Amino acid sequence: MMKRIVAAAACLGILLSSSMTAFAGDDERSFKASIKTVKREAGYPAPSFSKSPYTSLISKYAKTYGVPVALAHAVVRVESNFNPKARGSAGEIGLMQIKPATARMMGYSGSSKGLYDPETNIRYGMKYLSMAHDLGNGQTCSTILKYNAGHGAKRMNPVSKRYCGKVQALLAS
Repeated sequence: MMKRIVAAAACLGILLSSSMTAFAGDDERSFKASIKTVKREAGYPAPSFSKSPYTSLISKYAKTYGVPVALAHAVVRVESNFNPKARGSAGEIGLMQIKPATARMMGYSGSSKGLYDPETNIRYGMKYLSMAHDLGNGQTCSTILKYNAGHGAKRMNPVSKRYCGKVQALLAS
């Protein structure tokens, strides 16, 4: 069996090399391509957080729970793009995409529908983000990992890595 594979590979090599030399001097088969370089700006300009109708609520609860205001705005932007009706594929709700079970862990006692209320969502989401910020020792990517993957998460996963990159880009703009 091995002899057949070696023989087939040798035949294939001879066939390919002979076909390449047949076209080497053929002017009709070769052409020079011109490539035009286009300069593009990386990404898109980030919108101002001050244009969000939830700026005052985000700032209020960020300050209440000791979260840097810019980080809080960036998280809401990445999580829901400031859409209070956002719904995640794993049951996350509202502006901060908080799960009902997580909100209950933070002291929330209402229904899942209540988490669509912007103030309620930001209040409990910010409380969770504050804990992630403390557990992450104030480091942006550690905070994002613990907010996104759970407070017990220790290793950066691809999803949290992309998330942190988005947050860092917003913080830098």
